[in-house]
This record gives sequence, C-alpha cells and structure tokens, in this order.
Amino acid sequence: MAKNAQSKILTIDEQIQKLKEKRNREVAKMERNAGKRLIERFNLENKSLDQIYDFIDTIDELTRDSLKEETTSALTDEQSNQ
Repeated sequence: MAKNAQSKILTIDEQIQKLKEKRNREVAKMERNAGKRLIERFNLENKSLDQIYDFIDTIDELTRDSLKEETTSALTDEQSNQ
C-alpha cells in the first residue's frame, strides 16, 4: 500500500515537473513573439541590442508618466463628483 502511494506521488511530481517545463517553453515562445513584434513594429531590425533596450526603457518611462497622469486625473474627477 505504501509503495502504491509513493508511486502515485512520484507520478504526480513528474507531471508537475513536465507542466513547469511546458510553461517555461510557452513563456519563452511568447517572449520571442512579443519581442519580434516590437522589433518589427518600431523598425528596430538594424539596431543594436543596447539601442533596443534603450528604446524599451524610454517606452517604460513614457508609459509610467502617462499612467501617473491618468491616475491623477481619475482621482481628481472622482473627488469633484463627490
């Protein structure tokens, strides 16, 4: 009986490991596809990796500023409605 339970546990552990590996493959695939689309969309094919990273950092900064403005505006609107 104990060996049967241990066998089931090992089988489950193997399934979990396979699922983790599958998840990692899917995440890597998604990252490749998203990166490819970003590079194509912004014509970065002929840029160095450092230039691409700088571009992404710039987008990140602009997005953060924009999100801060939207949040501030939404809070102001909400307060004026009260």
